Amino acid sequence: MLIYVVKEGDTIARIANEKQSSVERIRMDNALMPDSVLVPGQALLILTPSEVYTVAEGDTLSLISAQSGIDKKQLLANNPSFIGRDILYPGETIVLSYEGQENRREILVNGYTYPSVNRNLLRKTLPYLSFLTIFTYGFTPEGDLVVPEDEELIQIAGEYEVAPIMLLSTLSPAGTFSNELSSAIFANAEARNRLYDRILTTLREKGYYGLDVDFEYVFPEEREAYVQFLQELKERLAAEGFLLITALAPKTSADQRGLLYEAHDYGAIGQVTDYVLLMTYEWGYTQPHYS
Repeated sequence: MLIYVVKEGDTIARIANEKQSSVERIRMDNALMPDSVLVPGQALLILTPSEVYTVAEGDTLSLISAQSGIDKKQLLANNPSFIGRDILYPGETIVLSYEGQENRREILVNGYTYPSVNRNLLRKTLPYLSFLTIFTYGFTPEGDLVVPEDEELIQIAGEYEVAPIMLLSTLSPAGTFSNELSSAIFANAEARNRLYDRILTTLREKGYYGLDVDFEYVFPEEREAYVQFLQELKERLAAEGFLLITALAPKTSADQRGLLYEAHDYGAIGQVTDYVLLMTYEWGYTQPHYS
């Protein structure tokens, strides 16, 4: 595997010939359409198969997976053109492995999705994910959950052996994050315990792997209250084997000013959660909220 940087005058055919690949392979691996124009400086992924299999009559991906010892999810990741297909045709070539693949590091990859996601796009993405986080569960000040339509997405994630993650946020019906809602739940122990119970019941019944908490614009004076909330939640989740993940604003210093940042204590939150997700996309459009 290598990354090729396009130079002036390059064509896919010339690159394929130079790198002993094929036009079809490069187009597929880089999602290039037949009329796509290469731009100098553009990075292309060049994959060279090291082991392939020719489909025989009666073969299925599950059968090939069992015979080769390569799990079905990896086969789909190696052969994206087979994603979403139920039938294999004799004579087709399946890549079992690529050069250098044995030296790859294992990483965890998360993807967020709305219930309205295009199902074909979702299926093409799932072979490359570890977690699928479904946006979003909400809650009331009394600790009751506001439930999205997530059952079908959980089922599809299971088909690709991707762990579904339940997302809990302070998103209001108006589509904005409500610090008044987080403040209300921090101040009411009875409501918090009800919310914890509702979360655990949902995790069990729907087959979720864990919970991602995304509380944004929390009041700076409630920094410790937010950590306490996460600590209590972590204890309840850990007792039943569920992960706790927290989404954090992209701070560049511990004392960064702004309503988005001040209540997110990286050190304290990192100690009470299993993983954190840094929302660096916030840098693309969010302006600081100074108090």
